This record gives sequence, C-alpha cells and structure tokens, in this order.
Amino acid sequence: MLLLLCVPAARAQDHFLAQQSNDGPAASQAAAISQRQALELVRARFPGTVISINEIQQRGELVYRVRLDNDGNIFTVYVNAVTGAITREQ
Repeated sequence: MLLLLCVPAARAQDHFLAQQSNDGPAASQAAAISQRQALELVRARFPGTVISINEIQQRGELVYRVRLDNDGNIFTVYVNAVTGAITREQ
C-alpha cells in the first residue's frame, strides 16, 4: 500500500481498477455506474487519496466501497452502483 501512496492519484486509481474483479455475486447485478465513474464522483466531493475500491452488497444493493486517506484520517464512502448516490460511513 505504501508504494501506491507515492504515485500520482490518477495512477493509483488505475491500479485499483485493474485489480478489481468482476467475479462473485455482486457482478450479477447490472451496474449503471462503473468503478471509474464512482471514483470520479467521490473525488469531486471528498478530499484525500484513494486507498481502495471494492464492489460489495449492502442491504441487498450493489455498492462501491471507497476508502480514502485525508492527511492520515481514513474514512469510507459508499457509491450506489445503480443510482450513483453517495453516503459516508459515520
């Protein structure tokens, strides 16, 4: 992970996107929002460096869990893969 923090944010995002797989139960739902679009939405709204992005099921819906580091403060936001709605973990 430390190596990724040393590369430009855009390259780190590309690295995370390349690592993600479309296998598993989450892939069976049609996502209107791509991982790249989810990252763009999150970066436009929240400061920080993307640590990870994963597709997960939350309350029966496909969402992207995005973890960010903002000056040592780690926080998580969720992007609904169908609607693009963003929520932040409290």
